[in-house]
Amino acid sequence: MKTIMIIYNNRENWPVIEYLKNCVESIFEKYAQVRNVFLNELGEHEKIEGDIYLVLYEQMIYPLKKHITDFDNVVVMTRGINKKYIAEIRNIKSNTDVLVVNDSYESTIQTTNTFYELGISNINFIPYEKRLDVNDYYKDIEIAVTPDEVGLVPEHIKKIINIGYREIGYDTIIKIMQKQRLSYKSINRNIIRHMNEIVEPNAAFKSNYLNSYLKSEMLNTFIFNSYEGIMLTDNSYNLVYSNDKLNKIFNIDEDYSDKCIDSFISNEIFRLITGTDFKIKLIRINEENYTIEKTDVMLIDQTIGYNFILRNEKDIRDLEINLKNNLVEKGLFAKYKFNNIVYKSNSMMQCIKISKKAALTDYTILIQGESGTGKELIAQSIHNFSNRKAMPFVAINCASLPESLLESQLFGYEGGSFTGANKSGKIGLFEQASTGTLFLDEIGDISPNVQSQLLRVIQEKQIMRIGSDRIINIDVRIIVATNKNLEEEAHRGRFRSDLYYRLNVIPINIPPLRDRKEDIFPLAENFLGTRYLNLGDEEKDALLEYKWPGNVRELESAANYYKTLDEFPKYIIDKANNKAEESTLNYNIIELLIIINENTDSFHGIGRTNLIYKLREKNIVMSDAKVRMLLELLNKKGFIEIRKGRSGNRITQLGIDYLKKEKSNCL
Repeated sequence: MKTIMIIYNNRENWPVIEYLKNCVESIFEKYAQVRNVFLNELGEHEKIEGDIYLVLYEQMIYPLKKHITDFDNVVVMTRGINKKYIAEIRNIKSNTDVLVVNDSYESTIQTTNTFYELGISNINFIPYEKRLDVNDYYKDIEIAVTPDEVGLVPEHIKKIINIGYREIGYDTIIKIMQKQRLSYKSINRNIIRHMNEIVEPNAAFKSNYLNSYLKSEMLNTFIFNSYEGIMLTDNSYNLVYSNDKLNKIFNIDEDYSDKCIDSFISNEIFRLITGTDFKIKLIRINEENYTIEKTDVMLIDQTIGYNFILRNEKDIRDLEINLKNNLVEKGLFAKYKFNNIVYKSNSMMQCIKISKKAALTDYTILIQGESGTGKELIAQSIHNFSNRKAMPFVAINCASLPESLLESQLFGYEGGSFTGANKSGKIGLFEQASTGTLFLDEIGDISPNVQSQLLRVIQEKQIMRIGSDRIINIDVRIIVATNKNLEEEAHRGRFRSDLYYRLNVIPINIPPLRDRKEDIFPLAENFLGTRYLNLGDEEKDALLEYKWPGNVRELESAANYYKTLDEFPKYIIDKANNKAEESTLNYNIIELLIIINENTDSFHGIGRTNLIYKLREKNIVMSDAKVRMLLELLNKKGFIEIRKGRSGNRITQLGIDYLKKEKSNCL
């Protein structure tokens, strides 16, 4: 407990003495005891011992020097006026003479100056001095202001404004608190209450204190109640600050301020964290695992201390779970993994093998493939296979937005940057994807302007919001996808070649479904579920024969159609049938050409009747009308010549070449 000595000249005006003592006691509560000391009662060389010497006037310091040894703790009291009396004084008519009456001339001058310093300059305040009160010296003054010294007011005064005892100035209270390190919550609360009750000229002091205290409280609340253990030391590892969490970790139950931290931590941990190569390590304390991170506290180029942050392994895991749940709620996560990809073909096996290797790096990945092949599925799987899997996965289709909107979505903007912008601004996708992955689909459709900005982002790892002049460093893994041939687009000048080479660090090509027919049945079974067992051979053949221009997405739509109507869309079945018919027709044409070729010489060909007969010898039954139709088709193609009479139908050189080509394709 601190001792505050209030110094007076004598015991005169005892009510004021008691009032000031009670005021100090009410503010500092149990943390300080208050004693009154009267200079006229002290012996010539009598010493007084206290932590604070509070004097009413500066003139009292000189006679006090004989009785104290520590002048650093002398505080001159300032005085203020209670707010509730100020309004009545301000209502006094301008240029009115007002007498100021107090118990001493020094106090009267202080009170008078206080009114002027408060900005009440439209009234003529006149300090009352008793020795001048002769021959009706103050007879023309009708109003007096006094701090509860009504008995001292001249009798002729018509109106007395009693402002009560003058309060102790809040700057005085704050000085005492700071000198004695009494910054406890209850004391600060009392000071703030005191400030709200009085007015003082030193408004800047009040403002600075409040701002400083509020900032201190907010920081202390944030740091002291943090789930992380925080410790600050000087460069000799003497403790400067530790929060509640750290105190619990090391079972600190006393004040170790200014003492070396080896006073409360083990020698093993002390040697570890004071090592020159130490940055972040895993340590074990009281059977629990913690990560401990060390950061140098620098003053220009000089290390003045160290900051240590300890995190409990369980807290880290809980934080990861909460973060992932929040990302799921916002949709900023990747739900697909490599084991969600259905395939059987070697080409897809190779594609996934490359993707897994690429996922373990931070290089930019370019995924190319036709629409519907599953480019985003691969991108999400890469993210979930990477070291960033616990971080955000943000995806955007670049082709779906106009240039201006795409730019604001990617880079964000400051409030009021353009018409319609959010007043508070907005962070962009690059910032949302911080420490995670940003997937840019249909990258081949972005404008030259956005291409230029994207190139700079990839090169510098920095962005700037629209309407801002502040550079923001980013840590984002970029995956892009397109259904275009970017190399060809770059050669034609439709896509920046320098950006293409920046994106094409690790290319991944997803083959179309028509080139990996082994995957059709496994995919169909995945989409149809148990309904796959209902498929007949004709329907399966139709699935294999169809070209699937929409790839896996089209197959999934066809499966949904089947689950609803118990059949595949007609265009899939019809195209399969048409292909079968085309195959049969092509076979018949080849056989006709073979027979015509075998029966063509320099002068003769073969007639239609003989053709039908020889086709039957090969077990090919064809009507006369169909043979006539096929002959006309071959004639139009230039494969045969149709002549009248005995010359019949003769093969041309073009027809001979066509036969050779078909035979070589069959080999």
